[in-house]
Amino acid sequence: MPQFSWNITGFQGAQYKLGLFHGDKTQHVVLHCNDRVVQIDFGVRESKTYTVFLDQELCEVSIDHTGGNHYDYSCRINREAETPLNQFRKSHRDSQTRMERTRMVVAGCVVLLVVFFLIGSAIA
Repeated sequence: MPQFSWNITGFQGAQYKLGLFHGDKTQHVVLHCNDRVVQIDFGVRESKTYTVFLDQELCEVSIDHTGGNHYDYSCRINREAETPLNQFRKSHRDSQTRMERTRMVVAGCVVLLVVFFLIGSAIA
């Protein structure tokens, strides 16, 4: 029976142990988090993705059918989906980008003022 587990640190620092069992004969899937069952799916013989929120993080556990009785398993945090946390991250990144542009413009202006001051004092 394939068994996988992933250790995930949530947005607020909480630790989660996300696990998956996929039965060899029955193909039943059990997804659990911190030893509590969060999803059960019966007879999974094709590729499938399960989603679960952990501390505002959207986690996706994927089962990829690679042919015959072979499967690959993966877990990832989806930072692209339109979730409240991802929207907050995007607005924070945009704010940081605007702030960095402002810093660059101010630094450029200061450099120009210094150059003009030096040129003016050299001429006088």
